Amino acid sequence: MNTDFRIGLISDDPYHSGLLKGYCQAHRYKIFETAADTESINTMIQMQPNIIILAIGLAQDRAQKNNFDLIRQMSINHKIPVCYLRDVNNAANSGEDPACWVDTTLAAPLDINQLKDYLHNKFKHHHLFIQEKRNHERRTANDRRLLMLDQQNKVPGNNHPANNNMPNNDDTDCFTVEPFQIDQRSKSVFFNGKLLNLTRKEFELFELLAKDIDRVFMTDEIINHLWPDNNRATKSDLYQYMHLLRKKIENDPNNPQWILTVKGFGYKLNMAEPVKMN
Repeated sequence: MNTDFRIGLISDDPYHSGLLKGYCQAHRYKIFETAADTESINTMIQMQPNIIILAIGLAQDRAQKNNFDLIRQMSINHKIPVCYLRDVNNAANSGEDPACWVDTTLAAPLDINQLKDYLHNKFKHHHLFIQEKRNHERRTANDRRLLMLDQQNKVPGNNHPANNNMPNNDDTDCFTVEPFQIDQRSKSVFFNGKLLNLTRKEFELFELLAKDIDRVFMTDEIINHLWPDNNRATKSDLYQYMHLLRKKIENDPNNPQWILTVKGFGYKLNMAEPVKMN
C-alpha cells in the first residue's frame, strides 16, 4: 500500500488533472489538488506532501512569477521534490520556465509510463526512509526503556539487585503472569528476570494475551486491538507479528509452548506447563 505517500498536485489543466488523480487513486497514492494561487499553495505546504506535481503554464505575469517563487521556496525549505509537467509546444513562449530548478520534467501530453517510473522510484526511497525512521524509533524506545529500568535499580531503598531488571510488582503499571513480568509503563516484558527485546506491536500483542490467560482471543479481535484505525490490516499481518513474537519467547517457534494456536478460533497464552527458556 502507498497510502502514507502524499502527492501534491498544483494544476490549471483539467485533462491532466483528471488523468493524474485517476492514476493516483488506482495505485493508492494520497493526492491533494490545489489551484496555482498564493493561498492554495500555502495550504499545500500545510499538507506536507512527499512530492509535488506541477501542471501549470509558464509564468506570464508578476502574480504567476510570485507563485513560482513560492513553490520553489517550498521545495527548497521543506526538501520536497517537484515534478514539472512541461508543455513542449509552449516551451518557446515567453515566461519563466521552472524546468531549470525542479527535480524532473515530464513532457505533455503525459506519458503515464514515465510518471509510473518516476513515482515508483520516489516511493521506493520514501519507503526506505520511513523504515529506517521506524527502526531508529524502536532503538530509541528500547534505549529509554533500559535507562528507565537502570534508574529504578538505583533508587535508594530498592531491594532488587543491581543486575535484576524485573519491575516492582507493587507498581500498578506492572503485573506478573509467571514466569513473565509485564511492565506497562516502560512497555517491557521479562522472562524469569530477563528482558525480552520486543517491538511496540509485539508488546501490545503479548500484553493482550497476558491480561486474560484463560481466554482464547479471536483472530479478528486481536487485529482490531493492534490496528484499531486500519481497516486494511489482515490475518497475514497478525501471522507475521505472531511469528516474530514466538521467535523471541519460544524455544522452538515451530512447536510453541507459550502462545498456542486454537484452530478455527485464535490464540491463547498457555500457563499450564511452564518450561525453561534458553
